[in-house]
Amino acid sequence: MTREELISTLKTLLNENQEDKIIVLINTAIAYINWYTFQNYSLYTFPSMPYDIFMVIIELVKDKYYQKIWIASEKLSDYAITYTSKDLSSDAKILLDRYRIISIE
Repeated sequence: MTREELISTLKTLLNENQEDKIIVLINTAIAYINWYTFQNYSLYTFPSMPYDIFMVIIELVKDKYYQKIWIASEKLSDYAITYTSKDLSSDAKILLDRYRIISIE
């Protein structure tokens, strides 16, 4: 999957015409993946990115676009917000764990 195919796929899936908004969401997902796997993926180095990573990017972008992930609850009167640590599905974690760098000393 190329950079353009990923952007086009997400624009179609999300029914979103603003490419800039999609790119921001993709960059956010890639930053999270880089933190989780200790890799150095980028929106501009797509040919070197494994297909599994594309699938996790799509999942993260969809979650971020459709839901308020990381928010467990909100209260309107005397506004309050509670955050959760839910970030990835177990399937996405399994895919990303293949690309984690583990140092053994």
